[in-house]
Amino acid sequence: MTSAPALSLGRAYRRTKAPSSFEAVRETDSDALVSRIHACEAGYLPPDEYAPLFARPGRPHSRRPPLISIGTFLRAQLVDRYVDAFLRTGSLNGTEPTQERVQIVSLGAGSDTRFWRMAASARTLHRYMELDFTESVQSKVASIQHHSALAAPLGQVHTTSHSLTADTYALLGTDLSTLATQPTEWAAIAELLDPAYPTLVLCECVLAYLERDAADALLTQFMKHAPRVSVLSYDMCIAGDAPHVDAEATRFGQVMLQNLGARQLILPGARTCTTPTAYEARFKALAQATAPSTSMSITHGAYSLRAAWQALPPAERERVTRLEHLDEVEELEMLLGHYSMAWVERSMVQ
Repeated sequence: MTSAPALSLGRAYRRTKAPSSFEAVRETDSDALVSRIHACEAGYLPPDEYAPLFARPGRPHSRRPPLISIGTFLRAQLVDRYVDAFLRTGSLNGTEPTQERVQIVSLGAGSDTRFWRMAASARTLHRYMELDFTESVQSKVASIQHHSALAAPLGQVHTTSHSLTADTYALLGTDLSTLATQPTEWAAIAELLDPAYPTLVLCECVLAYLERDAADALLTQFMKHAPRVSVLSYDMCIAGDAPHVDAEATRFGQVMLQNLGARQLILPGARTCTTPTAYEARFKALAQATAPSTSMSITHGAYSLRAAWQALPPAERERVTRLEHLDEVEELEMLLGHYSMAWVERSMVQ
């Protein structure tokens, strides 16, 4: 095997922000956005009227191979399901509706459109916060200001050179790799989050690009601030879905790293957390270490996208594979085995 496809990994983070590095980061976000636009247009996902509004001018909305589109479909479907449950029940896996307010923090949100897609129906939302590099925030603010469809749901806004805040929405520029060590920056973020409400920290394609110590310090800050906290992560796992905490990268995982390295992207977090099981154990340990009391319940789980694909109803799998005539079933399952969904939730004992 000389090359391997990769799901669009979203927003990447590096310890330095030299121009070439930042352009590489922006390209991963642009790739994820184009993948979403194509997945919607091809029928994998429902229409998203907001995604094209964040597209970079002059960048063509090229087609994506079915392998990529199915990965985009699974990722979006799973994250949307968890977020919808959190908004309705205050829990990632809840079933009982609640009237209690909740808040969501999206790390490295890039061009994500989730706030706009759910704004009209999210009656329990206290705050939706997006954190990203200042340059990415400035680009997103410009898109919001340019398109009334993006600006209207926000109502009155306040903008600075690195932020936009509204009644229920906040977009803030920061460097996630150092945020936990910046007391002033952290205080400004914490001030916008009410520790009394259930809080979801959403990490889509972020942790693999952060040094593990920096990522854990960042998650620890949120877990200390909010007693009732959930973390939901979608990321690559270079050892596949082996049931081990410590596992070496597969050949497929090694090729993934090489391909991304050729794009000037470093993945220190992916090298130290290599399986879904490793992500689950990591989140559980952080939730336990930061629990304000022993009377709190901690639940957790993790699985690969391959497991999620296999769990789909056969009729839905057939619908998706026939959209663009997927032939590479074996290759698809290998690819999906190298991406994981992991979560932890800390709540009061009932």
